[in-house]
Amino acid sequence: MPAAAAAVAVARKRKQALMKQRAQEKAKAKAKVDAWFAKFDSNKSGVLERDQLKALLTHLNPDSTPDDKALEMLMEKATAIDTTGDGKPDTKGISRASAEAVVSKYSDYAREQKVLDGIFDEFDTNKSGVLEPDQLIELLKKVSPNVEVSEGDVEYVLSECDKSKEGTISRDEALPACATWKCMLKSKSNSSSGFCCVC
Repeated sequence: MPAAAAAVAVARKRKQALMKQRAQEKAKAKAKVDAWFAKFDSNKSGVLERDQLKALLTHLNPDSTPDDKALEMLMEKATAIDTTGDGKPDTKGISRASAEAVVSKYSDYAREQKVLDGIFDEFDTNKSGVLEPDQLIELLKKVSPNVEVSEGDVEYVLSECDKSKEGTISRDEALPACATWKCMLKSKSNSSSGFCCVC
């Protein structure tokens, strides 16, 4: 059948074009990672160690220098390697295989951090560095302006997200607190049993 043969030929061409596009994207990504390693793997260990990773991320995100917390989070993907040849791992770093994912994760983190800084500027009115219950109520009202926020709601969010158990939400707990509140509202509206928590 000529129509069936034509359809098969079109499908084959599409598949070839897609495969070619994927190969080009893969080659482009490899070239990018190779350039990062050429510039920042100064000791040629084959991995980006902590200081080298920090230099790369600062280079790629000039408005956001990674802090210790961010570096710790990213170094969880680090690989232990042997640079001395004695058979024992003596350093840890980000491999070429995970470099692109680590850079992407940090870019997402940096964007979230800017949002978080804005939240704190608005709701940490006494500049204490934490959101107290009355400030947390205002934040939750902003997240869901058409919903009445009760003291019980605030207590629940605090019980799930206040890791220090001091009755406040710290800077790094604000985003999980908002997500927990949204999840709690969704659970209430679906009348499901129990709440979900992302803290």
